Formats: sequence, C-alpha cells, structure tokens
Amino acid sequence: MPFLTRRSPRTTTHSTHPMTTRSRGGLFHRKDRDRVAGGYKASLANPNTTRAGRKHAKHELRAMGRGRETHVPFMTKVKRTLGIRSTPKHRRSTMRRTRY
Repeated sequence: MPFLTRRSPRTTTHSTHPMTTRSRGGLFHRKDRDRVAGGYKASLANPNTTRAGRKHAKHELRAMGRGRETHVPFMTKVKRTLGIRSTPKHRRSTMRRTRY
C-alpha cells in the first residue's frame, strides 16, 4: 500500500457476531444508544434544524422507545419561530475568531 494514500472504509459484514455491522466496528466501537438519543434531542432544540429533520428526529426517538423525550418547550418553539438566539450574532462571530 502506498505511503500517503487514504484507505476506503470497509463495509463488509461479519457473520460471527450479530451486533457487529461493519468489519472496522468490532466489539468496542458500537453506537451508544444514549448518545444517539442525545443527538436527536439536540436536533429538536436546534433552531437551524429543518422541519423535516425535526420530524425525523422525533420519529427515531419514538422508535427507540423514548417518545416522552420528544417534547419541545413552548419557549423554544417561540424562539425558533422568531429567530431569537441566546447568544447575539456579533458575539458568536467574535467567539468563533478567538477560539484558536
């Protein structure tokens, strides 16, 4: 294999273990269901998420058996509708520049 090339990820499945879906995943690299659910919950509160994305996140949370966690507070819906953010735009741009 050449020195500075990139290997493509393998997508073959193992038949030895039913929980492993990829050959690179293995026993220690499974998705944590709590973190996946946390990502879906974060997308529900994110004002940049599209309506279709929020609908998908709700569907996935309900499919995971976490239907009670799909509730979005009323104030979050109001802020999303009005475009109100907790951090003003000029502060976000200065925070982004000073991070590095």
